[in-house]
Amino acid sequence: MSFDLNMNELLVDSVDNLPALPQTIISLQEYIAKAGSDVDINQVAQIISADPLITARLLQLANSPFYSFKSKITTLQQVVSLLGIANVKNIIMADSLNNNFKVDVSPYGINTDDFLQKRNEESQFISSWLLDEEKRLAYTLVPCAMLLRLGMMIFSNFLIQNKKDKDFLEALKKYNFSNLSLVEEEFLGVDHISFLGFLFSKWNFDEELIETICFVNTPHSAEGKIAKNAYALAIVNCIFAPYSGGSSFMVENALSLIKEAKQKGISFNVDNFISKLPSFARQNLKQA
Repeated sequence: MSFDLNMNELLVDSVDNLPALPQTIISLQEYIAKAGSDVDINQVAQIISADPLITARLLQLANSPFYSFKSKITTLQQVVSLLGIANVKNIIMADSLNNNFKVDVSPYGINTDDFLQKRNEESQFISSWLLDEEKRLAYTLVPCAMLLRLGMMIFSNFLIQNKKDKDFLEALKKYNFSNLSLVEEEFLGVDHISFLGFLFSKWNFDEELIETICFVNTPHSAEGKIAKNAYALAIVNCIFAPYSGGSSFMVENALSLIKEAKQKGISFNVDNFISKLPSFARQNLKQA
């Protein structure tokens, strides 16, 4: 099948019909943009507190293994002070987006419960791995990890609505599920991770996160602090990539990326990384 330009245009147009961000998040974005360097923590907390659901979820996330704070976080001011305003904005946006989409990844031939479990494990892994090395990096990348497969969810809904889901699944089977990006590009003109960069830009995520996502597939091309972000997510993608994540080949790819990053002056602790690998990946380590 060749790439259908009309399908790509329909996909881009369909983004306008995606669930809108909650008004609280929009108000928070507007305030931060307007305040600039004069952003006030108390004002940020006040805006968030207007939405009891977002407030409850943010406190729940702050007290989750994602951040592993030594003592319980009980106020919004604490969350904002500890994580930073940008990270708080990004995490509540990521959580809201994840909860606002219907999840049916049957076009990928993946069980939805398995997909959701892996998505959660992916987010937990990046925090458990990086919190011991660089907390700022962990805080920055948790929202990215939470949304790394959002493109698959959107693609699935789009394919189902346009009655292309069965053709898509057959194409994946034809390649024995070994070339996901190629099939996505054939049907939609873009792979799900690259598409996420477009979504991050549309939803006004921080520029750092937008650039990070744009370089996940090519971390060697990134520069500055974006390079370490991109390498970290690329490494995580090797462990949790659909179908092949955590295989001997992908574990070897992850370790190769760590070595490549080191050559560019970007340091990751290999022993720490290996110790935090999920069991399904660690069992392939000796073969890698």
